[in-house]
Amino acid sequence: MDCRNALEILDCEGDGLTGLDEADLKAAEAHLAECPRCLAITENRRHLDREIGRVMRTVDVPREAQERLVAKLVALETGATSSGKGASAVAASPVSEVAADRVRPARRLTPGLVPVAACLTVAAIGFFSVIWLMTPRWTVAEVRQQLARIDFATLDTLREFSGDPNTSQLPDPGWQKLDWSCHKIPKGWPEAGRYQFAVYGFTLPGRQRHAIRGLLAVIPRGQMRLPPEEQSLLTAAQVGDYLSAQIGESVCVAWTENNLVYVCVIEGGGESLSTLQQMLGPSAA
Repeated sequence: MDCRNALEILDCEGDGLTGLDEADLKAAEAHLAECPRCLAITENRRHLDREIGRVMRTVDVPREAQERLVAKLVALETGATSSGKGASAVAASPVSEVAADRVRPARRLTPGLVPVAACLTVAAIGFFSVIWLMTPRWTVAEVRQQLARIDFATLDTLREFSGDPNTSQLPDPGWQKLDWSCHKIPKGWPEAGRYQFAVYGFTLPGRQRHAIRGLLAVIPRGQMRLPPEEQSLLTAAQVGDYLSAQIGESVCVAWTENNLVYVCVIEGGGESLSTLQQMLGPSAA
């Protein structure tokens, strides 16, 4: 059992196809236990299937679309089974037409139309899944609200960011002056889902009576709807009003650098933001 055959067999099993040889299935599963590459590919496929299924279960199909689909299928069935005379008689009788409209949605499809219905369903699911996967996930306002949910004190208990390291880079170089939590290791937030982004925690160094805490999210620009036009923290304007967050009343700013979008929530008000900007200086630009 080589990699190509194993993946083909397991892919067919995942599609729910019947008639697969049980010995081949067992051999393919045994191959996974010995091949990390095939195991990773298979797990990624299954994870994608689960995500598509989860998303599609939450999508409300308009009732009109359901009725049109059933009507089309019934029309195909009627055209295949009815004689020309019978069809003309039904069309000529308004009463019969009304009665047929009421009965048709409840009629069972003939076995020949089951594959047609299945193909239409799969095509619809595939179409909406592709649209969902290709649509940018986040807005600045949504990221801001996500950051508001994070408890700074337990930031180190979150899982480490598992995405591309290039999508978790800190702004350079002035940001190195800050005191970073979690040994400057990015955390993944939210913990579940395809559109995870990196989160850092920091405090402003100095002799403030109360340490000013902040959270910095790093998101690939391609996953953002309407990314901010500002190119640095120094030119970024405050986003929205004061934010009630786990770290306390905060303000938020956002900007874009190259292919990354940064969203920063900092405890306090405009004075905290000004302190951060002055500390970083021109190096934050």
